[in-house]
Amino acid sequence: MFLISCLLICYLIRIARLYYRSYWSVQRLSAIPQPPIDGYMTGHGKTLNKWKKENKMLELWINWHNTYGDTFVFYISTRPIMWTADPAILKEITTDLRHYRKFDGLPNRSLYGQRLVGTESILSGNGLSWALKRKVMSQFFAKVNMEELFYKCKPHMEETELSRWKKVIGSGKKIELHDQLAITFTSYLMVMGFHNFMGSEKIAKNVYKILEALPKQLNSWLSFLCSEAKDETVKMIHEMRTEAKRAVMASNKKKNVLKRRGEKPSTTNMLGFLIDANNQTVSGQKRSLDDTTIFTIDDIMTVCLVMDNMVKQISSLFMLLNDEPECQRKMFQELRETSIDTFEGLNSLKYTEQCILECLRLRPVLTRGTRTYNFKKEEECKFGGYIVNERSVRVVFSEYVLHHSPKYWEDPEKFNPERWYPGFVPEPFSYMPFFVGSRGCIGKHMAMMLMKLTLSVLARNFDMEQDFDPDNMPDFTQEFAVMRLKNNVDVWVQPHQPTEGC
Repeated sequence: MFLISCLLICYLIRIARLYYRSYWSVQRLSAIPQPPIDGYMTGHGKTLNKWKKENKMLELWINWHNTYGDTFVFYISTRPIMWTADPAILKEITTDLRHYRKFDGLPNRSLYGQRLVGTESILSGNGLSWALKRKVMSQFFAKVNMEELFYKCKPHMEETELSRWKKVIGSGKKIELHDQLAITFTSYLMVMGFHNFMGSEKIAKNVYKILEALPKQLNSWLSFLCSEAKDETVKMIHEMRTEAKRAVMASNKKKNVLKRRGEKPSTTNMLGFLIDANNQTVSGQKRSLDDTTIFTIDDIMTVCLVMDNMVKQISSLFMLLNDEPECQRKMFQELRETSIDTFEGLNSLKYTEQCILECLRLRPVLTRGTRTYNFKKEEECKFGGYIVNERSVRVVFSEYVLHHSPKYWEDPEKFNPERWYPGFVPEPFSYMPFFVGSRGCIGKHMAMMLMKLTLSVLARNFDMEQDFDPDNMPDFTQEFAVMRLKNNVDVWVQPHQPTEGC
């Protein structure tokens, strides 16, 4: 009885401390605009959960932004979160790596205890090791190298992948677009040095399951913990990491053979660059062989996961084109009439590029981002002109809100590829589908090239028409930072029958 009383007293003291800390946090930040809280212990939790259940989280951000301005504070439980769409702050977030760090609490580090991409991958890392790694990888992803990569990927798409699509479709078939595109985009990895890795269909399936499980870990961790789906997902991660290790070891073995022959190994593919990037010296000390292998595996997992972003983008494009048949007709006409025998031909697909850019605006893969802002002791803790009185602040911003703001875009909810006329430049920090600055997406040039290449080959060989269920239209979930499709994007596909002038 005495023990129970002590535990109860400790619990009540803890609750009282949290309430006290939350109350004074609200008072300290009262000069900063903020929506009315639901309660000192819940912050804006009830409001956030309500809008999340209705799949309207992004609409809530837009409403708050329109009501409270570019910078305001809200609370998750008792923790204050700074929200901003201020261009000056966004510029600082994207350039000042001394203060801003990736938030280590995001769920892309591990899944149900199974290491996913770790904390030092090219996506999730911080500090010097990440900067050195990115410097090496930027050589592979540089815009000037896309021509060479195009000539490697083009025959693969026109032969291997086109044959697979023809086999799946036959004389005509309704397909789930995301599933087929996932295999296609994953298969490009085979051209980039991952031929010793598992097959593209297996990777695509595993990635889909893993990405499906990530929000479940966030939202219903306990109910999902003992489920078969959890065990299946952990098994998939383990399998992928084991296969990735074999690919790394095979690549290292090949390099060692060349060295023994007195030949200098040359790095020409993505896998080779990932291995080289993880062999960099960090803080004057060499990583151990085991560490280098583990971090390279983390990067391979990262690459596999982000390849799905291009899949979601093209699926989203077909969702948007469903309401704009004239835009779809013009895009397919350009794709069929433009030869892509050369890299210059691919770059001449201007209207297609405009459609992709507009899709990236309306349906960005990354709907929001978060950073941790750490102030130095001698500095005054200011954020957006406000005194924060916190040494460490979590900052949230939303690409989706910026892309839908009438402040920067005329008729922002309309799909209008023509707004991307030649020479058009958006307002700084109003368009960030690939983010910007030193942490901008390193693979953005590759993504644009692969999306245009894939669309071109498919359009020249197939007629594709949306076949959506009017009672269950394709949609995306707003509960996660990375866009996820809620249901299938069904498309009727049949071999293209050229008509005169097409």
